Amino acid sequence: MKSGHISNFQHLSNFKSLKGFNSSMEQWYLDIHQQRLLTKSELIALKRLVRFSASVFGVCNAKIGTIVAATHNGNFGISRSTFKRMLLKVQEINLITIHHTFNNGKQGHSVYVFNCYPSTKESNLNSVQDSIEPLQQEQIEPAETSNLSKTNNHNIDIRKDNVIKGIPIEFSSLVMTYGYTPRETIELWKCVRNLTQHYNEFIEDYVDYYARLDKCWLGIRAFKQCIVNMKLGYDIRNIYGYFYKICEQLLNEEWIMLIA
Repeated sequence: MKSGHISNFQHLSNFKSLKGFNSSMEQWYLDIHQQRLLTKSELIALKRLVRFSASVFGVCNAKIGTIVAATHNGNFGISRSTFKRMLLKVQEINLITIHHTFNNGKQGHSVYVFNCYPSTKESNLNSVQDSIEPLQQEQIEPAETSNLSKTNNHNIDIRKDNVIKGIPIEFSSLVMTYGYTPRETIELWKCVRNLTQHYNEFIEDYVDYYARLDKCWLGIRAFKQCIVNMKLGYDIRNIYGYFYKICEQLLNEEWIMLIA
């Protein structure tokens, strides 16, 4: 492949829009996080490469030195060897395909091409994010019945007005309005609590940020998304697992913005 301007490599792009590329990357980030595939420095390297791949969706031809230099802020920054280690790891999971270019018989810059998240069509990549937007304009009516079996609610500290000890009133009121029991509400809140604790442990450098994270906002937004998807006919067999997954996607969006 001959060296050239980034516009010469548009045909290599696997995405039709920047939004589709970003959505695919959110899925990849979740896998990387869950498998602890990259170190924090390698993750910074990947994120910086992603930012250099915006003009042609998912394609970058910048030199390694340029990308590495862009990560430096004062005394902090990644090394060239860290960037190369990151490339080796992400190639193993088929996140990136690397094409080598040549100019007058000499090797030129590499072209990094991001691949779509496996088994995910771009038309479905934005399902969570797209459906969240109308939610702010829509008045959702409470569901008539819950899709979960009723559980024993004895020994649960609950007072009037759907107040459960240790759970924000805004979250518990919303969830119980849709017919969920106090015990189910507690289990849903545990998803939010456990997930945010896990992220705090993983991203030690950003503990102060997550201490300020509005967990109630996260839980409410994720639960509303569950309700919207139920109305759209999604087959949600395990509300807890589905709710956890949406919380994780929303929190991952905040994480991506933080390290950008």
